[in-house]
Amino acid sequence: MFKKITLKKKNLFFLLIIYTLSHIFLYTNNFYIYFLNPLFWLCFLIIFHYKDLKVLNKKEINTTLAISIIFLILYLVSGFVVGFNKNPHDHTAIYIFKSLWKNILPIYGLEIMRYKLIKSNKKHFVLITIIIIMSEINFNALFLSHNMIFFHYLVSIIIPIIAQNILFTYLSLNAHCNISIIIRIFDEIPVLFSPIIPHSNWFIEGAFTIIKVLIIYYLFRYFIFNKKNIHHFENWETLYPLSIITSSLLVLFMLGVFNYQPIAILSNSMNPIFKRGDVVIYKREENIEPGDIIVFKYDSQIIIHRLVSINEYYITKGDANKSIDYIKIKKEDIKGVYQFHIKYLGYPAIWLNEFLTEES
Repeated sequence: MFKKITLKKKNLFFLLIIYTLSHIFLYTNNFYIYFLNPLFWLCFLIIFHYKDLKVLNKKEINTTLAISIIFLILYLVSGFVVGFNKNPHDHTAIYIFKSLWKNILPIYGLEIMRYKLIKSNKKHFVLITIIIIMSEINFNALFLSHNMIFFHYLVSIIIPIIAQNILFTYLSLNAHCNISIIIRIFDEIPVLFSPIIPHSNWFIEGAFTIIKVLIIYYLFRYFIFNKKNIHHFENWETLYPLSIITSSLLVLFMLGVFNYQPIAILSNSMNPIFKRGDVVIYKREENIEPGDIIVFKYDSQIIIHRLVSINEYYITKGDANKSIDYIKIKKEDIKGVYQFHIKYLGYPAIWLNEFLTEES
């Protein structure tokens, strides 16, 4: 098996085996996660430096960055359909450093190891890929969970891990490990830097990853490796700054920097002003008067009704309802005032909300 591999490459293979075994048995150990595992990869990068790796050409760099940014945008935009959750992690310099140490460093080291092993012995790329897949699966979750949780873990974690590793091996065989590194680092950006992240269930997470893998595979296969219609990809350089600007504006919009927010309408309580399936754009407003259509939060729900009077509390009523809302609304519960609406755009959010409700 190792007759074509130098002593250094043999050591590298056994190093992967040792890493995989330690990862399987120590996956949930905090000392391993925050110290031993990153330290292992730091030592690996120092010893097995990659001066022999070829450099990505400009076309490959621009293509990888453009694809990664576009998928990042799609992931963030999906929050307008499925909703957003507050990122549970803080974003202090210490947290970012810990994440770079705990997550990014192992990603960087693992992809370089994959590349070196596959390039040194291409015949055994399947075995190398299987071992790496084993190193990324939490086997404790497999054996300690009941059937339904196992199925969720299979769809949302295991199958995506297998698909991603097949893709990264393919990229290492045909191009460069830095392509995989860029793609994987972009997957970490929302957790690292975004204060909000899309709210999605196990099925959506798994499906999104599989679709992403397939698209990246076909893009690189037909436009980069086979050099078909390559002139189309030369125009991706113009998409690179445009993608950055667009993603920045979308993030700012989601954070409410522009004082405007979208919301999908789930009922007909404000008919005929707007109906179920429409998307309402509302604006944060300090001066609110009776007659305004306001967006407010009540009992973890977002409601949009007309303000009819103000006394100790804000009194509201849906235009299509016969009676006022007998709920106590305070000023701090009000999120904004209706500005305009877009017909039918909210139906995907409704369908997904119904699907998620059925699943839960």
